[in-house]
Amino acid sequence: MATKRSRLCYMQGRGLCCSFPNRFTRALNRMNLTTSTLLLYIYGIRTLTTQTIKVMSSTITKFFASFLAYGVANKKKRFSAIGRFSEGLAPVKGKIQWGYINKEYDVVIPLMYERAFSFKEGLGMVVLNSQYGFIDHTGQIRIPFKYAAAHSFEQECARVCHDGLWGLIDRQGNYILPPTYSQMEQFAEGLALVSLHNKVGFINKKGEVVIPLEYDNGCSFSEGLAAVCIESQSSKWGYINKDNEEVLPFKYDIAEPFYNNISSSGSLWKKDENQQAGQ
Repeated sequence: MATKRSRLCYMQGRGLCCSFPNRFTRALNRMNLTTSTLLLYIYGIRTLTTQTIKVMSSTITKFFASFLAYGVANKKKRFSAIGRFSEGLAPVKGKIQWGYINKEYDVVIPLMYERAFSFKEGLGMVVLNSQYGFIDHTGQIRIPFKYAAAHSFEQECARVCHDGLWGLIDRQGNYILPPTYSQMEQFAEGLALVSLHNKVGFINKKGEVVIPLEYDNGCSFSEGLAAVCIESQSSKWGYINKDNEEVLPFKYDIAEPFYNNISSSGSLWKKDENQQAGQ
């Protein structure tokens, strides 16, 4: 009896029994000291191993995350400029030339261009030998390098400049509108402001003239109205709709596009002005 008590006291003194269930503790009390110590050692190793695995798993995960982040950071250092990702690719610049990378920052289209722009509608606009052209996601040339200037595709067409005049092409490089105008703004609400011989008007995406080139200056459509200027009316500005109807009179020295029903030119509000015009 004294021997069993001494064993238990020995184990409790070492803090060995307090962490085990009572049933296991009682079982240990029936065994000799050597066997008890061995079982405690094995149990401790098992517990330690489980905890160690959890710690190692967390450590390994953090290590690989840090390793990948380090690798990405190193990849980024290879480029002097990185453009916006679009359609899984981003234009990048090395020391001089441009190409494209994927989201792992691996070069997938070689750095061989004078300039590269984000992909739109499956085509990337690039510059080679001072000429603009278009490539696909694999780097294959889809529209030859033959334009002095260009803009990326928007809604199946792109604005291109050849011999100082602007026109429209489709995704196959065919002309929707041959180079015709000295200036062509971005399409807004389906119409683009164009200029020729110091007069401006509007065309649609088929290249058709919707509003004749009869104004001396103008802005793109916004919220159904476009600001235009007529020099014969003291160079005053007014607003027209898409049917070329005068909506707001030509009496403003400056006119800006409408945003949220308000023009920044003198805080003009369409509703108030329309009401005044009807009075």
